[in-house]
Amino acid sequence: MKAPKAVPLWFLAILTLSGTLAIHIFVPVLPLVARDFHVNLQAVQLTISVYVIGLAIGQLLYGPLADSIGRRPVLLLGLLIYTLASIGAMLAPSIDILVIMRFFQALGGCSGLLLSRAIIQDTTTGSETTKKLSMLNMLVILGPSLAPLIGGILAELSGWRSIFTVLSALGLLNLVLILRYVHKKERKKDKAASSSVVQNYKKLISSPKFLLYTIGGGFSTTAVYAFLGVVAYVFVNRLNHSVQDVSLALILVMLGVWCGCVAASRMVDRISIEQMIFIGSLISFASAAVLLLCVLIDYVTAFSLIIPVMVYCFGAGITSPAALSKALSINPLVAGSASGIYGFTQMLVGALCTSLAGLGGDPTLAAAVVLIAACLIAQVSFKVAKAAQR
Repeated sequence: MKAPKAVPLWFLAILTLSGTLAIHIFVPVLPLVARDFHVNLQAVQLTISVYVIGLAIGQLLYGPLADSIGRRPVLLLGLLIYTLASIGAMLAPSIDILVIMRFFQALGGCSGLLLSRAIIQDTTTGSETTKKLSMLNMLVILGPSLAPLIGGILAELSGWRSIFTVLSALGLLNLVLILRYVHKKERKKDKAASSSVVQNYKKLISSPKFLLYTIGGGFSTTAVYAFLGVVAYVFVNRLNHSVQDVSLALILVMLGVWCGCVAASRMVDRISIEQMIFIGSLISFASAAVLLLCVLIDYVTAFSLIIPVMVYCFGAGITSPAALSKALSINPLVAGSASGIYGFTQMLVGALCTSLAGLGGDPTLAAAVVLIAACLIAQVSFKVAKAAQR
């Protein structure tokens, strides 16, 4: 049987970035949204928390669904939801409606985020698959780096609602491209594989090693959402910086993740995965401790916030692929299901940490405490998992 025609990588990159772009592009304008709707920080932070929750739920749903009915219909459904929700967010008359629209935006956008990888696996083989997946992963990291800058520019030129105008147009573009490039003819349904999804989930959830590496990986990576949820508020309302300054600060934070991923790719052939986890976790813990100290002694400046968080993300960039590798290696036969649960946990942790950072009267202190607590939970999880493995 002739192999399906390869889908252009540039299209898969756009498809992937649709899901991630919508969360990071909105972070710099949170203070503007709060001012327009006359609500507090905790209320607007829900627009980030529910988005992360939507991504989490979507990761559990789309994989099995696409295996059952095909990639194309699931992508069309997901991107249609994404587009309609983006339009709804653009027209939202209240913060409550905006929060609801953000949830459905994430639920729809998650389809492209997940299934672009599946399409590469469907249409390529061998080293070409590895190469394209690697390039796609690099773009996933680059997207959040540029998104805050784009969001800040759009907000200054046309107001924060223009962000959703752009995201709506992106959704429509994706729908057209899906019809053009994703073929109707999909591989045959694998009823055995579809019916075993629940059993696979049960096996993984009952594995202490898998759960511990998954929990550790979640708290060592997406806990930084606690800082992302308050950085705009702190920069604009406390430090009197502009929205553009927030965008530049977020680019530096994402640069830390990028450098961590590059370091991890160099380290993987030189030291063990356990050593990578230890080094990455230690770097994150030390930088979170420095951040907390700066807040406690009331030394809060742009540099005293961004530099520790950059280093924190550098450590997370090292820990993330190592923890994911350990989690997926627990049962390689169900790596797809394991990846879904791992991603779900990451997003759930991110949503929890974002919500916790909004508690209390000082969001800077709350974010610092959340980061240090997340590092401790991750360290304990990794150590217990390592002991269980032995």
